[in-house]
Amino acid sequence: MFKKLLGRFLSGNASVSDLPQKEKLEGLSLRSALDAHDAWKDRLQKALDGVGEYQMLDTATISQDCHCELGMWLYGPGKKKFGKMPEWEAARKAHAEFHLAAAEVLIEHHSGQTEKARELLSTTFRQASNRNQLALARLFANAKR
Repeated sequence: MFKKLLGRFLSGNASVSDLPQKEKLEGLSLRSALDAHDAWKDRLQKALDGVGEYQMLDTATISQDCHCELGMWLYGPGKKKFGKMPEWEAARKAHAEFHLAAAEVLIEHHSGQTEKARELLSTTFRQASNRNQLALARLFANAKR
């Protein structure tokens, strides 16, 4: 069933919420990783809207792709098991670009360019998020073969 849902996800006929929570690859849940990164859009939007604690988001930390659960997995067990697969490298690269795009939104916002930050959130960040999700789903699909 997972492969069928993942196939629908890859073709655009399913959403992240359709993926099973329990499906894991070397300890990483695809759905949890996708949900965690999907939540960044809301965090960034709240930062741009001036919501309390979100104003304190640190761009230096956010720009690094090795601190979140997915990043630790990609550079740890994921690399050890799948590091020779082109899909692993594509997922690593897309994940790094996702973090840089998130940081870019905040850099513009913190420099007073909030409208530019909003534009980046809806364009560059959204595209990076989509690439991150797709690359991770492809890695899962090919690693499960």
